[in-house]
Amino acid sequence: MKGGAAMAHTKISSAQFFLAMFVSRTVVTIALNAQYTGGESLLDSIFSYLLAMGAGVLIALPLWLAMGREQGQSVPRLAMDTLGRAGGLVPLGYALYFVLVGGTSLGMFQIFLMDTVNPGFSAGLVVAALGAVALYGALKGLETVARCATCVFAVLVLGCGLVFAMAAGRFDTENLEPLFYQGLGQTRQGVMLFLARASVFADMAVLLPQVKGRKKLGFAGWMAGTTLFVGSVILLIAGCLGRYAYTQNFPVYVLASLSEIRSLQRLDAVFTGIWMMGLIIKLSCDLYACRVCFTALAGEKEPKPALWAAAALTLLLAWATAGSRKAQDLLLNTEFLFWCTVVSGAGLPLLVWLGRLLRGRRREK
Repeated sequence: MKGGAAMAHTKISSAQFFLAMFVSRTVVTIALNAQYTGGESLLDSIFSYLLAMGAGVLIALPLWLAMGREQGQSVPRLAMDTLGRAGGLVPLGYALYFVLVGGTSLGMFQIFLMDTVNPGFSAGLVVAALGAVALYGALKGLETVARCATCVFAVLVLGCGLVFAMAAGRFDTENLEPLFYQGLGQTRQGVMLFLARASVFADMAVLLPQVKGRKKLGFAGWMAGTTLFVGSVILLIAGCLGRYAYTQNFPVYVLASLSEIRSLQRLDAVFTGIWMMGLIIKLSCDLYACRVCFTALAGEKEPKPALWAAAALTLLLAWATAGSRKAQDLLLNTEFLFWCTVVSGAGLPLLVWLGRLLRGRRREK
């Protein structure tokens, strides 16, 4: 069976898909720090996330319009059918976006290894190994990735529950600062940050046709679940670490390293393991989405070398992000990533929807 046909028959449930998206969300959540949230009032970021989810509903609206009621074809495939050759820019744009978000996520983890963990072996090799595992998952298919994501979600809940329970003993309300003490500038920056690092909109545009069940309900559940998770993480950081959190590049890691349990000692290893597993799921979803885009470009025959090239480019981008300050300033820039999210999440589906609308009116005439 050809690659395109094989993918067309792959179906996962709405719960599986959005659990995978939840796991992907944790990868960017645990890397939060004051530098990217735009200020020292971390509690303001809880309201930033709530506002970001409200804006996310608007960003997702063109997606539902473009895919229509049936939702049987991805936005890249619809672009090819509706816009002809010019429509090839849509799947190509999505593929480049997935390489970008995958590479920056992987690069952020490498920065964490080099600056915080400082292992006695090459951080670049660790990142390469994670990329290879993610590529293997993408080659096996969406159903395999979804099953792994369900297992990782269970580990995530147990691991985070353990860390949160141990950290709660250090919680002190005196560490909490007044809300909006420094104005609304940080809240605005936080909204941009949470949307900038949200690839769920592009994932839905490409992968939803392979999802069965109540998708809109699943999306609402994803928003509610991630809001609870992000809010809990931020509240614990602020209440347990106080102003010390603002000086740390990875305050969630610091929170885990300060929490101890007799049989496990420090829980920073749990934190690192959760990040690695979540990163593999995210990269696998991103690379599989690239497969769908390449198949839309080539028709029914899937160009497998293109997926290998996307994986290699993702890895090179990760190494560049971790190894160059200039690359970090560009690729991790919140405003740049924010507009990438808006264009891929809303702009491209809106373009396809308008194309379908004009095509339908021409047929009527």
